[in-house]
Amino acid sequence: MGGMKSWKTSGARFILWMAVYVVAVAVLSLAFNLGLVPPALAIPLALAPMVPAILAALAKVDGFRELDELQRKIQSEGILFAFVITAVVTFSYGFLEVYAGFPRLSMFFVWPVLAMGWMAGATLASRRYA
Repeated sequence: MGGMKSWKTSGARFILWMAVYVVAVAVLSLAFNLGLVPPALAIPLALAPMVPAILAALAKVDGFRELDELQRKIQSEGILFAFVITAVVTFSYGFLEVYAGFPRLSMFFVWPVLAMGWMAGATLASRRYA
């Protein structure tokens, strides 16, 4: 039962830090769009949302460490699936950009591909062990 309590704690920390991240992105987007950010602070302020993002990631790692062996296996297979899908999608699109004139995409598009791949992979793996 102790593992479940720790998982909830890490889950609560993840939600907290992601909420801080969302607020930071919103506030900074507004500040940048209104021209309120001096050039000397552009780089550190642009990267400021990464602090809560890293703290959220560390909470997720803590939660992973609290999973039982089967859940770790399912999540690991999900992550491996996401890695492969992300590699295939990003390299394919990269070739289309370079050789077929497709528009350049921001790096912001990589994370959603990875996240959706992880969800799909974990779902497939969990069905395998059900």
